[in-house]
Amino acid sequence: MSEILLDSQAFFHNLTFISRHLSAHSTSTKLALVLKDNAYGHGLEQIATLAREFGVRDVFVKTHFEAKRVQALFESITILYGAPDEPLAPNMAIAINNKEILQSLLPGTKVELKVNAGMNRNGINPDELEEYITHIVRAGLELFGVFSHNGYGDEVGEDFAMGCENFRAIKSVVARKCAELGIALPRFHTLNSSGTLRATHIDDDLVRVGIAAYGYLESDATPHIAQQLKPVASLWADRISRKILPCGAKIGYGGKSVLEAQSVVSTYDVGYGDGLYRVNERKILHTASGERILPRTSMDCFSCVSDASRICVFDNALAIAREFDTISYEVLTRLSPFIERTIVRRADKQNE
Repeated sequence: MSEILLDSQAFFHNLTFISRHLSAHSTSTKLALVLKDNAYGHGLEQIATLAREFGVRDVFVKTHFEAKRVQALFESITILYGAPDEPLAPNMAIAINNKEILQSLLPGTKVELKVNAGMNRNGINPDELEEYITHIVRAGLELFGVFSHNGYGDEVGEDFAMGCENFRAIKSVVARKCAELGIALPRFHTLNSSGTLRATHIDDDLVRVGIAAYGYLESDATPHIAQQLKPVASLWADRISRKILPCGAKIGYGGKSVLEAQSVVSTYDVGYGDGLYRVNERKILHTASGERILPRTSMDCFSCVSDASRICVFDNALAIAREFDTISYEVLTRLSPFIERTIVRRADKQNE
């Protein structure tokens, strides 16, 4: 059956590369890993295991369901969306974007307050900071973190620097309010992968690394860095059937693929039902070894001129992303959670 192979050495290489950048541009900032959406499609438990092995202690997930699946592996797990339907474990925190979720939490719950620093997506407004912190303290909740999301790390221009400046102002307000209320300072963080790897000075407590850990960085601001990263996941498909077809034979729905010579045509067990994009006659997509994926692909399979019993559909998501005018994130997170994920360890390579 189809399978996603996870290159442990590539993953460790990426985390090492990012850690070295942090060491060069900060004094004590920690690397935290974003595991949301099934670890960007790579497999939550598999990537969590490798992250723990590398030494990651702080992670971010999408839901309480994801948090519970990796509960035993990390010192802190922050849930980015939704309200928990039961008390949180001591190593879990919940992100706060509105007052309604605050009112649903039990005393003692750890919270991370998200603040809008200019992206104008999620997070409370900066002028609400003091009100929220006061409410958190009075409700008996623990202010574990204050964070934002600088949405301009990929872009050339001044917006990234402005977002960083806005977050510094947020930190000042929080520090003053915490002193007034006699509570400890929370942890602070605002940088994602692209922001982390373009920053020349980082003074937050941690950075939230997502896509770069998995081998990608589609950033206009730091195009040279992407070349230093190694994609972790490769998608493999197994042969369902093999046919020797004559010149002129039509293949698949609508007969949109017509053979120009007698060929061996095989069908493989990955389709758009597994999260691979549907290839039609207006799209050109090749496997990792260069065989064209013949239009039109089906829900559960695709065909190509090949006699291989197993084929690598892709080992780099960028080719698919470019053909379908999207980004690597979408290609990876679309992959069905029902496809088996297998960690590959190469004994002949040392960790970098």
